[in-house]
Amino acid sequence: MLRALGVCGSPRRGGNTETLLDVTLNELKGLGVKAEKIFLNAYDVRPCTGCRYCVEEGRCCMDDDMTNVLIPKLLSADIIVIASPVYFNNVSSYVKTFMDRTWCIRGKLRNKVGGGIVVGRGYGLEFALTAIHSFMLKHEVVLGYRGVAGVGFEAGEVLKDKRAIEDARRLAKRLYELARLLHLYPHERGAIA
Repeated sequence: MLRALGVCGSPRRGGNTETLLDVTLNELKGLGVKAEKIFLNAYDVRPCTGCRYCVEEGRCCMDDDMTNVLIPKLLSADIIVIASPVYFNNVSSYVKTFMDRTWCIRGKLRNKVGGGIVVGRGYGLEFALTAIHSFMLKHEVVLGYRGVAGVGFEAGEVLKDKRAIEDARRLAKRLYELARLLHLYPHERGAIA
């Protein structure tokens, strides 16, 4: 069974970012994927210090929830969806800290399937989506969809954005298609010499 990890980078429970992420995760569940949602603000994730310990030892030196809980969840997922509100034309600090801390697992997310969801008032959406996609491309995660950009500010407002709702469903379907292909042909996942 395919496994999906939905990473919610909003501090607001029940807000627009979680709403769009839920659309994608529910669609994946309907396709038979085991989907889990995490809220980054519920975990102790300290910022990367750039100490380069991971370069020498192959693991992060910090003993926090990123090392002990979240990295194992990332490594066991076939599909990764990162959702963030747009703050100052970028992802939230929760998402940025989370992304920075994955340097210690570089190369280990290769050929997982990923997508991004961002929600804001209308400006900065593409910049935030680019940050998520750039993170995924750095890790050689397979992107198969342009991402989801929803417009909303007050809780529930994103539900009026019919295009974003449909895009969140399309994202799920495309991620499922790609993950299924990679799952069917696991011997093809390795690098070409």
